[in-house]
Amino acid sequence: MDDHTKPINANGKNTNIKFVLNVLNQNSRSSSWMFNDGNYTIGRLEEHEIILDDVTVSRSHGNIIIDNNSAKIIDNNSTNGIYVNNLLIKDKSELHSGDKIQIGKFLLLFTKV
Repeated sequence: MDDHTKPINANGKNTNIKFVLNVLNQNSRSSSWMFNDGNYTIGRLEEHEIILDDVTVSRSHGNIIIDNNSAKIIDNNSTNGIYVNNLLIKDKSELHSGDKIQIGKFLLLFTKV
């Protein structure tokens, strides 16, 4: 993990985790985020839960929303868009375990726990 990304719920109290998001293409670095129910913001600013620090990521790129056992991703009119399984999403898309998400230069894997 680098200095620009942080795991959700970093205090070690990761109970009732439903989904995990992992960065696949950052060579020797490893970043992952764990999700319970909620709305998680994505962007390159430190105010977001999912920080992807690169100019290919918008300041407020999108959101992942977890509700019970379902998940969706929303694009906030980002400059470079969000791709799910190599398809550019328009506005929002359902997420399923095993989906690959491209946000800027970051390739991420979404997995159900």
